[in-house]
Amino acid sequence: MSFELIWTHKAKKDLKAIDKKIARRIYEEIEVFKSQKNIFLEKVKGQEFYKYRIGKYRVFIDKYPASKKLVILRIIHRKKAYKNLN
Repeated sequence: MSFELIWTHKAKKDLKAIDKKIARRIYEEIEVFKSQKNIFLEKVKGQEFYKYRIGKYRVFIDKYPASKKLVILRIIHRKKAYKNLN
């Protein structure tokens, strides 16, 4: 049981703006989602999507378990993450 990852334009742009070493770590951790059966994602309070913590960054994800899809919405530093959700 694996998930298909779909990256939004904003998520790709966010990843490119991050230091290459950190961006590589984030990308590799997200790619692991493809092969995992159960992924622990924490629901964002007051929102319809989830977050995953990777170091000082938050990856915001929309989850569609029925179709086995994860949509990577944004990747934002934790200081700015909850101010810039839109």
